[in-house]
Amino acid sequence: MAETKKSFHCHSGEMPFAYRKINLGKGIDMNRFGRRSLILATSAFATLSAPAIHAQSRGTLRVGLGPQQPTQADTRRVWEPLYRLVAERLGLSLTLNVANDWAGISVALQNEQIDIAQMGPWGYILAHVNGGSRIVNTMLVNGIPTYKAIIVGRPGLSIARFPEEARGLSMQMLDRGSTSGWLVPTHFLRSKGIDPQSFFARYAEGASAAAAQMATINGQVDLATGWDTHRNTMIRNGTINATSNQIIWESEPLPNECVVVRRGMEDGMARRIGELFAGLTQPELESLPWPYTGFVPATHEPYRGLEQMGRDLGVLRAA
Repeated sequence: MAETKKSFHCHSGEMPFAYRKINLGKGIDMNRFGRRSLILATSAFATLSAPAIHAQSRGTLRVGLGPQQPTQADTRRVWEPLYRLVAERLGLSLTLNVANDWAGISVALQNEQIDIAQMGPWGYILAHVNGGSRIVNTMLVNGIPTYKAIIVGRPGLSIARFPEEARGLSMQMLDRGSTSGWLVPTHFLRSKGIDPQSFFARYAEGASAAAAQMATINGQVDLATGWDTHRNTMIRNGTINATSNQIIWESEPLPNECVVVRRGMEDGMARRIGELFAGLTQPELESLPWPYTGFVPATHEPYRGLEQMGRDLGVLRAA
């Protein structure tokens, strides 16, 4: 196990990442992505950075999770047992943090502030292009490796043709690190010649997925972005009802959330992590939060379409 620990060694004299200057590299056009998004993303892990770096010399697996569940506490509660199991099988202790937003988890991984992340597809693309992060698994939802972006509307809203009849309404999107909450709906609207910021009478970004859903239910906004798995989870948990709001638009199937490792991880360790997730036993799989049913080995190929969306929008510079 000494060899495993060596791969997570912290070189002496290395500054805790809370005090390092974040290097964005050449992959992201910050004028398009938004400097505020970067500041928020970086701060998502900053306060927890120093102890994580110190713990590496003791053989610690640093895990970061995107804000998948309605609250950060929910995300930690449902996923920590699985990652503790994986860490134990690797002979390592565990440090697990939940990011405030989807951009935060991507920035943390691309700067190797964490070893492994469970993240959305667009966050993976950002970390892969800008930081060389590598995908090892795709997650399954009800046995399939895909999900859909959705736009929901407040109760009673009548739209026969979207987006044409949505002009002048209010729209709440999620943060710019979100696949379904920003990338996919933005790309769809722009493919129709629509600039969201001028098309909608009131346009905002940066809400959490749960807050966006509730904003439509409470009548604070007309429309909000999200994804089907998250909305279905809120319905199942009793947080909302299926009729609390309505689905106005949905995307084609998108490649699902994924497990991604940092650029500098040894190939053998990355391969072992992928094998552990893909090889979970049936009783272990039954402990996953609904509606997740497993993990399959993954490559970058299914995610190329999302990468192209980022390039079409000018967020990712031409390769």
